[in-house]
Amino acid sequence: MNPVRSKKLKNSAGSQKANRTSNGMKILLIDNNTEHKKALAGALAGHEVEIQKYRPGLDFHTDGKSLVILSGGGGEGREIYDVHSAGHLWYQDEINFVRSCDKPLLGICMGFEIICKAYGSKIDELPKVQEGKYDLIVTKQGKSLLSHGKLTQHQAHKWYVKRAPKGFKVLAKSPTGIEVIKHQKKPIWATQFHPEKGGTLDLTRLVNTI
Repeated sequence: MNPVRSKKLKNSAGSQKANRTSNGMKILLIDNNTEHKKALAGALAGHEVEIQKYRPGLDFHTDGKSLVILSGGGGEGREIYDVHSAGHLWYQDEINFVRSCDKPLLGICMGFEIICKAYGSKIDELPKVQEGKYDLIVTKQGKSLLSHGKLTQHQAHKWYVKRAPKGFKVLAKSPTGIEVIKHQKKPIWATQFHPEKGGTLDLTRLVNTI
């Protein structure tokens, strides 16, 4: 297998670099072939970000990192239940990584589904893709942690999770499923929506909260 190369994330606008460390964090971004690279670059400007594009067999570079972000997917059409080899899901190594990771962790869309799968939740397919701005309901626990009673966020997914994994709190939900979860003891957060695309709870604010 060819080695997986990593690279530094650059702000697409060119006005700021994402490797500034004076006020930022060292972040590992696992790229699940996200379609929102430019939005991620802008939202994470000011942090030192190492990108590793996911594929089976990846050696996750977590040493010295303050946060690991699992991106959304969509760019190559890989889905949560796609098989890489007999008895081995395409995302199985990332699922295993989530279970053993000792760093603060944030999952976005596909990353959300991977975290839910890793901790035992069932992921189901929607009749059609949800894309665009949607209003979400914040739970009682979510209001205290997120400081909002309602969220308006960008959705772009075709899968949903009805029940949170064991050990997680549901902070926000929609008519189709749960939208924001947080582990009760570990620093693990995940959103079904795309906070890098803005909205009430944008990625910058979410990273600061974590």
